[in-house]
Amino acid sequence: MIDPKFLHLLFSTASIDRWNDQIRPVDFVELDKQSHKMVIAWLLGRIEEEENHTKIDWPKLIDYGVSEFMYRAVVTDLKPPVFHHLVRHKRRELDTYVRKELEGVIGPLLSSRFEGYLASDEGSIERRILHAAHFLASRWEFGIIYDFHPAAVGVAEIKQKIDSEVEDFLDLTGVRRLEMGIKSRNFLETCAMLRFQKRWAKTPRIPQTSVLGHMFFVAVTTYLLSLEYGACDRKVYNNFFAALFHDIAESLTRDIISPVKYGVEGLDALLAEYEKEAVEERLLPMLPPYVRDEMRYFVNDEFADKIVLDGRVEIVDDTEAMRKRYNTDGHNPVDGSLIKVADHIGAFIEAAASIRNGVNPPSLMEAKASLLKRYEGYTIFGIDVEGLLRGIERTR
Repeated sequence: MIDPKFLHLLFSTASIDRWNDQIRPVDFVELDKQSHKMVIAWLLGRIEEEENHTKIDWPKLIDYGVSEFMYRAVVTDLKPPVFHHLVRHKRRELDTYVRKELEGVIGPLLSSRFEGYLASDEGSIERRILHAAHFLASRWEFGIIYDFHPAAVGVAEIKQKIDSEVEDFLDLTGVRRLEMGIKSRNFLETCAMLRFQKRWAKTPRIPQTSVLGHMFFVAVTTYLLSLEYGACDRKVYNNFFAALFHDIAESLTRDIISPVKYGVEGLDALLAEYEKEAVEERLLPMLPPYVRDEMRYFVNDEFADKIVLDGRVEIVDDTEAMRKRYNTDGHNPVDGSLIKVADHIGAFIEAAASIRNGVNPPSLMEAKASLLKRYEGYTIFGIDVEGLLRGIERTR
């Protein structure tokens, strides 16, 4: 079972400020940055696959991306220049420290994947895509800081350094496209803007979380649940990225709180139809044509269990069939029901963390109690969801 302490460690990145030594017009946090990075990595990887016929090991890329997230969650207090200096000159000692901090909160399977990341070749295509995505996401954030006060001490030097780092990845077709084109850049810009849409509208919380950060937390939780029950490689890929994009339509509609969405009869169905049309008309045209069907597959009926049979998408109403019969790469499956559980785990830890931090308005208390009641005695794919929620609630 996933250790609740590990989930709290990952969620703590919602409180890690970025660029906190700079004059900032807005706050930037690590969880949002990691989310933006993985969105960029998906697009870069898909472009390399389709246009250059490059073989991308997607489960490995996801392993590496989650491992880098885990690593950053542990070394929370290191400023980027210090962190990168230590990586260059004291990598073995830093790795040992991170291993020790993660020991006991990650199981053998995840530990093995983390060790695979530590031993991996930094020149591999998967690592290079993640490095490029990292610098592109950092540059997007810093662009706002630079435009706000370009004359601040050291700002011009930081900008020059980040630009030069991005230049090192111009051999990747996707990076060149983002440097020269508009449509794909606009897609990533649209996703990045989700960091400014806060979750739980009208509800005070500490820490606040954005839609962008929530999407990534749900993706990582879905990844962990998928590993827990032994999902096939294609499910690991589909589940992770379907979860990462599950709220992408909110870039077009804004986050609509559940009491409004489900409290007005028929509103949820109307909103779902509107979101589907908005994605078709405004979001998909920003993407290369060859990934549009995949994005449709990810975001339409995002919480439904799905497979592809004879080129057609089929909804499956049997989680046991998804767990056993359709747990094969050939069915191109997505465990939408598992993503829904991960979505609720994300909401639960948002409420539980704020309550633990002393900000506990009635709406958060009610949401936490409602989720505990909903998942009372509930298991999915052999995973005890109530036990996980109770563990999150008890963890301090």
